Amino acid sequence: MNALLPVSLRQALSRCSHQRVPQCARQASRRHCRLDVAKASSRRGFSSKTPAGLQSLLQISDEVREAIANDQPVVALESTIYTHGALGRDLAQEHADLVRSHGAVPAIIAIVDGVPKVGVSPEEILRLIDSEGTVKVSRRDVSYLVGMGIAGRKIHGGTTIAGTMLLARLAGIRIFGTGGLGGVHRGGENSMDVSADLTELGRTRVAVVSSGCKGFLDIPRTLEFLETQGCLVSTFADGRTGKVDFPAFWARDSGVKSPSVVYNEKEAAAMILAQERLNIESGLLFANPIPEKYAVPATEMAAAIELAVSEATEKGFTGSTNTPYVLARLKELTGDKAVVANKALVRDNLIRSANIAVELSRLLSPGFTPATSNLRRILKKNVPNVHHSEADHVEPKIDVLVAGSVALDLSCDYSSAKPGDDTPKEHVSNPAHISQSIGGVGHNVALAAHLASSKARVGLCSLVGDDVAGSTVLSSLQASGLDTTYIRRLGHEYHPSCRTAQYVAINDGKKDLVMAMADMGIFSGNSFPEYWNSAVAAAKPKWLVVDGNWHEKDVRNWIIAGQKNSSKVAFEPVSAEKSRRLFSPLRRIPPLRIFPEASVDLASPNTYELAAMYSAAKENGYLDSSEWFEVIDAFNMRGARERFVRLTTAALTDAGVPVQSIQLLPYIPTIITKLGPEGALLTTILKPDDPRLRDRDCEEFILTRAPAGHPTVGGVLMRLYPPAEKVENIVSVNGIGDTFMGVLISGLAQGGQVDHLMDVAQKGARMSLGCHESVSPDLRRLESELGNASSITTMAPPQEEEVSDAAYSDIDGSSEVEFDEPPKNKNWTPAIVDKDSDEEELERLVLGNKAGFRENLFKHDDLLRNGLSAEDGLAGADAGMEDVDDMDLFMIDTGASGAAKSKPSEAKKADGVDAPAWEDSDDERLTISLAGATRLRKLRVTEAEDLVNGAEYSRRLRQQYLRLNPLPAWARQSAKQTSKRRRRSSAAASDSSLESGDGSDDEYSAQPLEEFLRNVNQLAGLGSSKKRRLRPEVIDIQRTRPIPDKHRAAVECLSFHPQYPVLLSASTASIMYLHHIAPDAQPTPNPQLTSVQAKQVDIRQAQFLYPTGDKIFFAGRRRYFHNWDLQSGVVQKTAEINGRRLEHKSMEHFKLSPCGRYMAVIASTRKGGGIINVISTTSMLWVAAARLSSKHGIADFAWWSTGNGMTILGRDGQVGEYSMETMSFLGIWNDEGCVGGIVVALGGHQGPSALGDDRWVAVGSSSGITNIYDRNELIASQSDNGVDIKERPTPTRVFEQIVTPITILAFSPDGQLLVFGSQRSKDSLKLVHLPSCTVYRNWPTAETPLGRVTAVAFSMQSNLIAVGNDRGNIRLWEIRN
Repeated sequence: MNALLPVSLRQALSRCSHQRVPQCARQASRRHCRLDVAKASSRRGFSSKTPAGLQSLLQISDEVREAIANDQPVVALESTIYTHGALGRDLAQEHADLVRSHGAVPAIIAIVDGVPKVGVSPEEILRLIDSEGTVKVSRRDVSYLVGMGIAGRKIHGGTTIAGTMLLARLAGIRIFGTGGLGGVHRGGENSMDVSADLTELGRTRVAVVSSGCKGFLDIPRTLEFLETQGCLVSTFADGRTGKVDFPAFWARDSGVKSPSVVYNEKEAAAMILAQERLNIESGLLFANPIPEKYAVPATEMAAAIELAVSEATEKGFTGSTNTPYVLARLKELTGDKAVVANKALVRDNLIRSANIAVELSRLLSPGFTPATSNLRRILKKNVPNVHHSEADHVEPKIDVLVAGSVALDLSCDYSSAKPGDDTPKEHVSNPAHISQSIGGVGHNVALAAHLASSKARVGLCSLVGDDVAGSTVLSSLQASGLDTTYIRRLGHEYHPSCRTAQYVAINDGKKDLVMAMADMGIFSGNSFPEYWNSAVAAAKPKWLVVDGNWHEKDVRNWIIAGQKNSSKVAFEPVSAEKSRRLFSPLRRIPPLRIFPEASVDLASPNTYELAAMYSAAKENGYLDSSEWFEVIDAFNMRGARERFVRLTTAALTDAGVPVQSIQLLPYIPTIITKLGPEGALLTTILKPDDPRLRDRDCEEFILTRAPAGHPTVGGVLMRLYPPAEKVENIVSVNGIGDTFMGVLISGLAQGGQVDHLMDVAQKGARMSLGCHESVSPDLRRLESELGNASSITTMAPPQEEEVSDAAYSDIDGSSEVEFDEPPKNKNWTPAIVDKDSDEEELERLVLGNKAGFRENLFKHDDLLRNGLSAEDGLAGADAGMEDVDDMDLFMIDTGASGAAKSKPSEAKKADGVDAPAWEDSDDERLTISLAGATRLRKLRVTEAEDLVNGAEYSRRLRQQYLRLNPLPAWARQSAKQTSKRRRRSSAAASDSSLESGDGSDDEYSAQPLEEFLRNVNQLAGLGSSKKRRLRPEVIDIQRTRPIPDKHRAAVECLSFHPQYPVLLSASTASIMYLHHIAPDAQPTPNPQLTSVQAKQVDIRQAQFLYPTGDKIFFAGRRRYFHNWDLQSGVVQKTAEINGRRLEHKSMEHFKLSPCGRYMAVIASTRKGGGIINVISTTSMLWVAAARLSSKHGIADFAWWSTGNGMTILGRDGQVGEYSMETMSFLGIWNDEGCVGGIVVALGGHQGPSALGDDRWVAVGSSSGITNIYDRNELIASQSDNGVDIKERPTPTRVFEQIVTPITILAFSPDGQLLVFGSQRSKDSLKLVHLPSCTVYRNWPTAETPLGRVTAVAFSMQSNLIAVGNDRGNIRLWEIRN
């Protein structure tokens, strides 16, 4: 680099680089190093080790001294910018306030009366301005002024960058914010005119933040000089990517690339810390480009600079006089542009410096929280005449900051001369009234908040393009009085599509929206997260409102900025699609926090936006976290439908609005759902100390109360607010939701309470509804009413007030209340005990309810048959139905093929087809709306048709099914034949296209399934019911006739009917067989009752529903499962577990409870260890979730024999005992020596009643070991409060006969046998006698034809064992006494 400079300049640079730091500075430097290494108190001010001479000469204010000593953020400020007075007398105070508002302590540096001072007061700055003898002080001048002061001649001095750096370093200040740096002057290679700022940066470790160097200097040589001095130069990217230009003071770009780029304040702070820890004594220069809107075009400045520089040369202004002359001349040549730009860049640099100081303080003290100055005594003493109040230092600059869109709105209202013609025509030009206004959700919210109250200070942070529309928007905003400080104007250098947002609305003659077009790409295509954070940090708003127009990452960035700066956050969804951005599947950024530290405090969606938010949260896993479950569990929401109907309406409840609000509350503690003409629904979490929980006026709106003693949740308030007024003449619907939010936020910022502001906010929305503009100017009339509503507070009952007997009468009907001990609080009020679900169900059945039990009994039966909840079905007309095939929407019942007549009372059809075996007389009385549900509209005969009765509804469903699934040719042919063939099983009709298998032509074929189930006497009682006792070691077992039908794939499951000798078997070949177990039957032993093919379902699990066996549940590796009603033949498909869809990629791992009430399914997800979801077998609705914190998830589980709980095995060997009564784990224990748990089974009788009465539990692992435990030995102690389970029990017996992973475990129903085996090796099966826990040595033998065993089952009498293998064979063995 030196080769580029003339010899004379190189020599000068060499001389400069050999200068030495004074002794006091070196000692201070060594002192800093010692303190850093020792990690002492980090006091960098005066101490006992500070040279006495420095203590007596350098004065540091108490405020700055305290901040330095505690590693708080401090920013040094030079004084020459103030002392000449050209930029105003109050500039020093403004800058000090600015630095404080961003969390740092300002330290103005100057020489006052010959004394160097750090922390000069604004009053002293005014003295320096008024004094004619104030001089400019660089490094060389410091000793002169201080020495003259010692000699008695008091001289004032304003420090330059070099002088300020020197004194800041001596005081221990690390960061210095200024305007522009000095540099190498043009022709410096000849004149040697090089600013002392550059050499100071080469030897004094202080970080300087400036807008580069003055534009009239030689910037390339300035950067070369700094490189030689070893000074780090890095330019802030400020939203740009790649290499960026070093700034040229008034211009953002100089044409010279910066040596390096820094992207945020945290990176800059890290560099400063590294420089200090490495003990590098040179300084750092962080170049911060001037804000775009204040930058002066480079071409305009270039001409003025050339003229000013040439004049300075001609007139002989050199050295220290050159820069002042050039600056003064530029001011004359450019007018106020240079002055405005100068002020703006200094302000921006100070903000950047304060933010860096805050980040550096965090790095030095991780627990540090930035705070504004707390030395009010000093401020009062030093600034008696300042126009700023003390509150300016502690209060936020604005109350509400709205981060959202601003757009140019065009509203096109169709107007026709023809009466009654209100609809615009397609494909042609239409007459219209077109009006232009400034809109955008963010703008509308901000304007409404601004107009509603003059007390609320409102700011808008947004983006506009550098175009005509952008200029129009900015002018309009300024005219309306909105603060536009944080609106950023983007030119085409960012992206060619940086156009100001525009919105075009096309309305019909009634002013209802027909279509809208929105160009909001400027918000989704540009991201400036550091700027967002800086804007919030500068504004310090009480409320930050974020709208959904931002890109999903920026929505989260805005929320994070609000969190960092302790602002409450409100989310305005904008639209159904954009509302999903709040719950986007983002990674690599902090997640949304959950109540009580929720990231978002309030949201105001409409019903469509609420449904979309709920759907996105569910799809993206937000409703899976354990923290979410903890809050939901605290709501104590069981049997809440009647409360939903009471607090809202039946229609809203059926549409799922209350349920969706409740599900989202953990993330958004206050949700206001806008219902249009129906008003608004408020749903909010109340903390335990919220006085509304004890306010009798609020009692009727309390949806639920948390369990007593919950630390964070007290209850949930849900209140429906009807519309404030009915609007007869609607002018425009645009902006009414935004107005509602703006008025509400304005009241909240003044300390109001949501429920007290709802009516006022609705009035504001009504005003905009009757106005041509998006936000009505008449909102100003609400100021008094809004102020009154904001001042209302809900008070808790006074402490002296005693609770009267009447207060208890609503709880238990008695005026007498007894306590075990008196309440400690005088103002104690009793908790209202919510009815449990059983009590509500009984009350509804016996007494009815407001909605009417009979009226709603079958109202949504058609939706539930497809595995959808009523809430899902009615959440929106089009919600979720686009991707559902027509064939999946309809089911066919047990009637014969073809459409049934509309009159079910007729015994026969005209064509001779058999009449239905059974008819429901209620079908005629049911009424179904075909127009009310989108998917049923295709059943209508005419467009106007709506209501039909149940019988006609069934007939049309059958017709629709046959249209979609025509009867195959082979079925039509077989229907015409009159030979004796087995009739098509009624079980073959289902929504998953189940078909019966090929029957036999033999006259001795098995009975049809219907006749088998109706004539149970023929099969009941087969097999001995006599109790027998087996002996150990040797068993009397004999092979009997196998099942005649072979599966085309491995047998996946076997299940015996609980009452009849019927065996169910299934395989992944999509086939299920039902066989009558009759080895002596002729001509075919164990004849087949039916075979059913489930198309596209690789059946991996199938079970009879105990205790009656009237249903079969089956599932494959699919997201759904089926249940087959054997008596009616109806096969019901359950598409998902309501609210748990994302947890289940497959339903194959399920088991039915012995009591028949529950079905439990292992979830595919392993979040939090593992999950088992339990649903009701009658309603197919979710009941509970058992979560076991096991590494790698859940391996297997087994139901207790009572059906009141489960034993759950984790893959790491953890075993949990889960109670369905308490819906919690009674205890967790560990399987001894378990290496990869695989399977668990329960059996036997007379076990502990607290654990389901099962005596034995067996656990099989991947090591081939099977452990069996006596469950009576699991319990360490038992009391009325529960059981205490041993954490590491000892197994009763360890079976090591198999060396491959155990995959088979089953107990016989009588509890005398245990079978265990492995699919991994051939003939790996062992039979164990209980309770001796000995393995039978005579079976199986080497000759026993087992194969690779895949499934085992015992008959209900325990006299048969069925074994299925990987070849599809099923063999039977009879166990004798």
